[in-house]
Amino acid sequence: MPPRAGKTRRVLARTAPEHFVGRGEQLREIAALAPHRNEARGLVLLAAPLSGASELLRQSFDELFRTRGGASPVYFAVSRTDPATTSAARRFLLTFLTHTLAHRRDDPALVSASPTLRALLELAPPADYEWVERLVQSFEAAVGEGDERSLVRLCLGAPQVAAARGARTVVLVDDVHLADALKGETHFGAELAQAAAHAGTPFVLAGLRRRALDVLSGPAVSPGLEGFGVEHVGGLGEQDSRSLASGLAERSGVALSEETRDLVAHQLEGSPYLIHAMLEAARASGASLRSFRDFQKLYVDELLGGRLHRRFGSIIEEAVPALAPRRNLLRVLHETATSVGGKVPVEAWQRRVDAAPAEFARMMRLLHAHELATLHATYVEATPGQAWRDYLRVSYRLHVAVEPRALVVADTLVETLKRAPRALARQYRRAAAFGLHKLLRRFDFQRVPASLLHYDRFARSYRGASPEEVSAGMEAETELLRLPQAIHVASCASFHPPSRQFCDEERCAVLHGFDSESYADTNEVVWLAAEVESKLEAGRALVEVWLERLSQVADACGFERVRLWLVSPEGFTDEACELLNERGAYGSSRHAMELLASRLGAEAAPAPPTAPANEFAMEIPMGDETEIIAAHTVEQIARRMEFRPEAITQIKHALIEACINASEHSLSPDRKIYQRFRLEDDKLVITVSSRGVTLPAGAPENGVPHAEQNNGHENGEGSRPKRRGWGLKLIRSLMDDVEFERVDDGTRLRMTKYLHK
Repeated sequence: MPPRAGKTRRVLARTAPEHFVGRGEQLREIAALAPHRNEARGLVLLAAPLSGASELLRQSFDELFRTRGGASPVYFAVSRTDPATTSAARRFLLTFLTHTLAHRRDDPALVSASPTLRALLELAPPADYEWVERLVQSFEAAVGEGDERSLVRLCLGAPQVAAARGARTVVLVDDVHLADALKGETHFGAELAQAAAHAGTPFVLAGLRRRALDVLSGPAVSPGLEGFGVEHVGGLGEQDSRSLASGLAERSGVALSEETRDLVAHQLEGSPYLIHAMLEAARASGASLRSFRDFQKLYVDELLGGRLHRRFGSIIEEAVPALAPRRNLLRVLHETATSVGGKVPVEAWQRRVDAAPAEFARMMRLLHAHELATLHATYVEATPGQAWRDYLRVSYRLHVAVEPRALVVADTLVETLKRAPRALARQYRRAAAFGLHKLLRRFDFQRVPASLLHYDRFARSYRGASPEEVSAGMEAETELLRLPQAIHVASCASFHPPSRQFCDEERCAVLHGFDSESYADTNEVVWLAAEVESKLEAGRALVEVWLERLSQVADACGFERVRLWLVSPEGFTDEACELLNERGAYGSSRHAMELLASRLGAEAAPAPPTAPANEFAMEIPMGDETEIIAAHTVEQIARRMEFRPEAITQIKHALIEACINASEHSLSPDRKIYQRFRLEDDKLVITVSSRGVTLPAGAPENGVPHAEQNNGHENGEGSRPKRRGWGLKLIRSLMDDVEFERVDDGTRLRMTKYLHK
């Protein structure tokens, strides 16, 4: 839906449309309701707290408003400031007429005005005057009669009246979960749902996902919204979160490094509200966010007295207005979050909070709706949000344990700084995960070459082979393995929470399915699959540990017919393959997984970013002597700059050494080396960086020491001799300037060679 030329200014949106990221699909779906040929009745948007659903509706309003000749957009937000149902209904009618006439008059200034009903009547175009006048007169008569239900239905029925007279609208209703708090004999949420169902024009009803449908149903379940689509609005993905943070920082003049940008996206869990709040706080205070320390100092300030504090504190105060019961609530919330399993019986909660049954029920509905606690039938469970848990921890220590503020600030800052690199390392590992869950969901009785799940056969047949030879060999294989039909796939932690201690949820999956078309007990099978982190071929000791872990999960869950499947990036040693075969387990390398995925339908990788004209950027995978590719590239660049032959040789050797060091010493989850070549008049500047926290010498992977992972051979068969710190010294002897720095989540090496003609 292209905007009309000259009409791109914002009307209700708080963000310019070109800076609104991550909601394109939902925005298009709402905009698609406008054409007359679309017979969709509307949408229900179930939004996570702090997910930016309000801005999505405002952006939708602006896009529809810029389209002339189409449906008129109307934005109405249910508000707790309305004292009663009737006042909310009156405001709905006034808002509906204001926004509809503003669009039909092409007068965006009218949207933010506050005209009376009589003033709107004077503003109505001739084509709309009759139906607007009838609505105003009917409203005035209903007010005089004093019938609350009739008045509410009259106001909410305005879109139906307008549609019958040819004035088609798209009504966007925000915060519908707040309708539950409106006082009156009439249930506003249920009346709103009924009006939307019979309006003859599309409605979009948005609210918190845990309360919206209940509020719209009212005291009794209503079938009114059966024809509506349902769209879920959660946090932004990692890439969109990073884009949002970068864009906000640039527009606000806040210095933000790439590493800190990733931390902002991860720690704030993709919440548009929290990301906006933190960047706005940085702008207002003039703070820089170049490092983890900069960000965590600002974050702790916001937890103790800034925007984050006010946001969470306002919900706690609304839940428990009195001070003493509020302390009780903070105590029981903190105890629940820190208890084993994070679950406490409802009865224990009610006793500790010391609230009357009705007040306790109201409090729990509010906490549950905002996902600050999860209410089940018999117990209350802590929610996992990082910012909320941090707020809860500092609030408990300050207001319940009454610890010195300076101590709380210092401890929180130190803890968040220690947590940051660990959290990003986990995130990078998750991002680099192959995607077992998606792959397992594609299983549907397909027959695939058996070598794809037996690494010993795969290595014998295809190690060192070209892609064409591998493809031809796969087609010629006669031994095929039949995959099961996937019925349900979830993480190991979903079945057995203790498994989180040794594996990320993305890297361990459980498939329930059948290995035959007959759905019988004898054909039921459970696959437990895990990605094993190992820089070399995984050894027997590491495989034995993982097979034992998965077997323990199967035993704890009572799984009977079980198939274990391990995936290691570089495959497995001969001894490890023998163990897999002895245990009847499968083993695959990442290469084999990619081939399997391609047979079952793989997804395309994103395009790499571009670089400025005087710079070249390149990204290479670690290992397989890919540093030679980098050396060929820099040779061509150096020749173009007319470096002397001996200088070109030095540059190549320095770059090769830098790549080898990055491969050997970085715990990089994506296993990539990022290179940037900047060409200047008198010098060539090469930057080599790798993401991921550096692995300390001797540190274990997956809880298993390196020596055990490869049967006591530190380097493994066929690997390079381990370098012992002389790499950087060699690079300094080859280049003119060398700068090495450890950044928050990895390393960066900058090498400069001057051009001497």
